[in-house]
Amino acid sequence: MSLYFAFPAGDRLQQDSVQLLANFEQDHPAAQSDLFVKVANGFADVVIQTLLLNMVQNMEGGHLAARIMEKLAGVIKATVHVLIRQTLHKRSNEELLPLLAFVKSRRLVRSEDGQDRDYICFPLPVDLASRFEHVFHRIDQGHVEEERMALRDAMLSFSELAHYHFYDEPTQILELGFIARKAAAVGGSSIQSGSQSSIRQIFSQLKEQEIIDFVSYFRTMFIEV
Repeated sequence: MSLYFAFPAGDRLQQDSVQLLANFEQDHPAAQSDLFVKVANGFADVVIQTLLLNMVQNMEGGHLAARIMEKLAGVIKATVHVLIRQTLHKRSNEELLPLLAFVKSRRLVRSEDGQDRDYICFPLPVDLASRFEHVFHRIDQGHVEEERMALRDAMLSFSELAHYHFYDEPTQILELGFIARKAAAVGGSSIQSGSQSSIRQIFSQLKEQEIIDFVSYFRTMFIEV
């Protein structure tokens, strides 16, 4: 069995992704760039919602950690949407074809109640999964404050992994021109540094119950297949 970090793609993204894959498999003659942009933007929005905004929904109003997360989400969304539009718009189907393997690799299909459900995923290394499992277990036992920094450090490692699979990997696949390549590098650096800084600030601010709530939410996305 393999361990993945995975979360539901949602009905709209699932429908658009299935349509996109079908169009390429059937060699549909129409240009697929607009649909590819739609799928990429939907993908980015679900990732941002799940990994950032959902985590702060239960925090107290005006909580500094919530404001930090919401600001980071806004920066990432704006950066990624512009990059997607610049790099994918008006590309030929042939130019987009290499990205199809990325779409498939980040897609996990699970049967639930007799229906196929799409998940966004990436493989989770055993060593990182073990770190999280140890911290989760300790927090379950009530050692919340003692594990605060260990959880933060695990999340810093997770952030680097997620950044690679959700940002670096697709941008490396595309053959970008000099300007687009520079824009992708600058945008990626801003996102990565912002994510690392935000994690360091947030985990020093969370109350013990908020850490417990975070663990309850986050651990549901560790899936064995």
